[in-house]
Amino acid sequence: MSLITDDPDRSPRDCVAARRHHSGRRRRRLLIVAASAVALLLAMAIILWLTLLPSSPRFRLLSATASTNATGGMGTVLLDAALVAHNPNAHALALYDGLRARASYAGLELAAAAPIPPFQQAQGDIVLSAALSSSSAAEETTAGGRSPTLLTLRLEGRLRWKVAVWVSSSRTLAAECVTAAISPSQPRAVVVQDCQCATTIG
Repeated sequence: MSLITDDPDRSPRDCVAARRHHSGRRRRRLLIVAASAVALLLAMAIILWLTLLPSSPRFRLLSATASTNATGGMGTVLLDAALVAHNPNAHALALYDGLRARASYAGLELAAAAPIPPFQQAQGDIVLSAALSSSSAAEETTAGGRSPTLLTLRLEGRLRWKVAVWVSSSRTLAAECVTAAISPSQPRAVVVQDCQCATTIG
């Protein structure tokens, strides 16, 4: 007969129960560690999400001047416009690519302006300029006695965000400004200034 234990008060059944108790404590400890790690990762994800989700840029039409180079009642419409791009984010750079202005003036579609070279913008304002013209002769739109002339200016391009070394994927950007000329009876029509544009990010 072999001696199983030298402690008469400790049976094999007591050893099994002790092992189960120890194993249960280790599982609880592992669960607490895993739950803490998940909570930490979730908190970091929320912080990153709040940091890396910048507010959309805003645009406004600072000024625009339209003129008609008329010959015998027909002419070419020339439009010079200045827009302000505003980045409201303190920690995110706005990266613009392929921005191009399109416009219609008095119902006439103007040829798209040359694309603006890619640039990046920190928090604050940047002034953008665009020069557009009609691609064919049109009836003079600034003759006296006409009602205020409608101008629609649309800025299209691509937008990315940069926070530290992280750069977001590219998204489509469109800003549309609709306003009316102040002086439709003059050879040069000054368009209403500081017109807010509707901005959409796709």
